[in-house]
Amino acid sequence: MKSNVLLWAVTMAASGLCLHVAGSPSGSGESEKAAAGNIRDYLHAEFPCAVTQVDAGLESIRVCGWTDGDGPFSLCELMPSGEIGDAGAFRCRLGEKELVFDRIFDRYAMREGVSYDRTLSRWVIVRTGDPENRPVSHARYADRIEPQQRTRPLSPASKKGLGDVHADSLMVRDLDALGITSATVNIRITTFMYSRPGPRRIEHVYGGEKYYFDAGYVGALDETLRVCRNRRIAVAAIILINNAASAADPVIGPLLQHPDYTSEGNYSMPDMSAFRSVRAYAAALDFLAGRYCRPDGRYGRIHYWIMHNEVDSGLEWTNMGPGKPVEVYMDAYVKSMRLCHNIVRRYDAHAWVMASHTHAWAVADNPKTYATREMLEILNDYCRAEGDFRWGLAFHCYPHSLYEPKTWLDEKALYTDDTPIVTYKNLEVLDRWIRLPRNCYEGRLKRPLWLSENGTNSPSYSERDQCEQAAGFAWGWKKIAALDGIDAHVWHNWADHEKEYGLLIGLRKLPKEGREPKEVWHVYRAAGTPHEEEAFRKYLPVIGIGDWNIIRDVPDSCNLSATRRSAF
Repeated sequence: MKSNVLLWAVTMAASGLCLHVAGSPSGSGESEKAAAGNIRDYLHAEFPCAVTQVDAGLESIRVCGWTDGDGPFSLCELMPSGEIGDAGAFRCRLGEKELVFDRIFDRYAMREGVSYDRTLSRWVIVRTGDPENRPVSHARYADRIEPQQRTRPLSPASKKGLGDVHADSLMVRDLDALGITSATVNIRITTFMYSRPGPRRIEHVYGGEKYYFDAGYVGALDETLRVCRNRRIAVAAIILINNAASAADPVIGPLLQHPDYTSEGNYSMPDMSAFRSVRAYAAALDFLAGRYCRPDGRYGRIHYWIMHNEVDSGLEWTNMGPGKPVEVYMDAYVKSMRLCHNIVRRYDAHAWVMASHTHAWAVADNPKTYATREMLEILNDYCRAEGDFRWGLAFHCYPHSLYEPKTWLDEKALYTDDTPIVTYKNLEVLDRWIRLPRNCYEGRLKRPLWLSENGTNSPSYSERDQCEQAAGFAWGWKKIAALDGIDAHVWHNWADHEKEYGLLIGLRKLPKEGREPKEVWHVYRAAGTPHEEEAFRKYLPVIGIGDWNIIRDVPDSCNLSATRRSAF
């Protein structure tokens, strides 16, 4: 393996830029393909040295590892937006023949005039004096971060959830009527974050710098989260970055928007390429975690953090430009996940970050998108190489066509590991995947699996269409209830919306129809209660089955390459 291949991979992973090869400031198609190969090589490399453990206390950080003794070596700190060879970058020289090392450093250090939390960094070994700063180990994030407070975990008490919750009085009544125990809330950071003080803005100091957040937006979010807190509803926040043009602040918007963002995107991947951008993004996450991970739950709680939206369809929903190889895209996404994870863990030892994906599984929907399973395999590779972290899966199991409620007819939803898509029809595939030991946190703990945005459509409000919408849900619910790997099912949307691509996917009708409950509302209410069997019986002949014995086995036919298999 060429030495500079690994150098490029690690510096790219540290900088957040798509490409830093041959001095190019931005990535062409061919250079990005080369970068993708570099990342693959780095993730699967066998190095002569290793950083084996990084533990962060409240004031110090401990880094341990070993070398092959053929030194001299140096231990280097990689900041999210930095590179190994950055001028002034921190490095600690190890002993000439030091086989095992154990170093303790201050957790906080001054960087560019601000106090920097080094739990956001990774640590890597290089050979001292090497002008190319070639790594001789994988980089490693903090394995353990001591929280500054004690919080209690909250998992959904049932599998019934509701999406995009807010403190609408009718919706609040439905939380009780439907027996909701999990919810998602959308948090669009750049719509309420400011670089300057102003009327009704909340000041937040992070690293010695001041940032500001709109008090009206925050107050509405407080109200929503308190509603959930009072009902012991587990909340997952969906963290979104609006593009710079729609941002509230002319400084914050461009700071957080990815440099390669294009107008195809509804939202942007955050920019991790500049220290100032990382600071602003970290400050926003720190503000949210500090407010919504309090032990007393004063403002409500966030328990799970869904990072962005449908990243396998990233060009539309988490945009960082077209034509990015999946490895380059995932390098940026993993950085964003890790940043949120390590900031939130300062406040909540029980928090999980979640990866957001559509129903595309082993095959990409089209040439502009990615396959979810491959992205998750790459995420596993990062965990193997750079240390595991508490991430889960936020999956959207809509029917193959969002307009067709008869999900049991989805032809591309197969009962195999190589199925192109996973919908309500074949949730057994997802359940099997999440429970495999190779996909567990540290090989032992099942990761959370939320079906975090799902629903069936009623093409119209006719009796037949509403019946088929409810039948589609009934099929899905019977599978969800029987599959232990699935922790929550979140219905989207609560009520039909005029601007949702012509879909009528809500539990209630459009506002102009008085938001009356649809047939599926009543079926959703019955799910998981003593009334379920009676309510669901109607849909057996609609589906064309005699009973609810519909769980299927998934054979072990996972078509992973030898390289991928060796990673687990």
